Amino acid sequence: MEPVLILLLMLAGVSHAFFPAGETKCNATQNTSLCSATVGGSVYIQLMTNASGQQLKCKKKLPTGSINVFSLKKERVTIQESYRNRTEFFINSGTLKITKLERSDSGQYTVDVFDPEGIQLRTINVKLDVQENISHILIPVCSAVGALLIVVVCCCVCWKLRRRKKTGK
Repeated sequence: MEPVLILLLMLAGVSHAFFPAGETKCNATQNTSLCSATVGGSVYIQLMTNASGQQLKCKKKLPTGSINVFSLKKERVTIQESYRNRTEFFINSGTLKITKLERSDSGQYTVDVFDPEGIQLRTINVKLDVQENISHILIPVCSAVGALLIVVVCCCVCWKLRRRKKTGK
């Protein structure tokens, strides 16, 4: 029975390495950034250290133009319909959070930063790359291999026990 326990512990350790947490954190405070995340996960993109007192307009570039993601004006965040219910902007940390990521979320995002009078201070560019999560493939494969190994170990143990009974040792 000891080999089975050892095998289960090894499988638990190996499977943990294959399934990273679904949250990704990216730092875009240096104006241009590349951020990679997985489908179904969440991404936190820090755009600045604090957005209080500033105005922001975040857009995602499309082949046909661009779409608004969110805007910040007078300490009020407005999230556009296509991002509502899965997007937040935290003013005190200057961080954009997008949950339930989809492949279509991949692309170039630009954030225009304005002072309270509406004068543009800078533009922050972030390229978001959302990739497929391979855990939906690895979980069944690892489970099947683990179950097969457990069956093989159990068969070997049973075979050894029967052999000992026959030989009388």
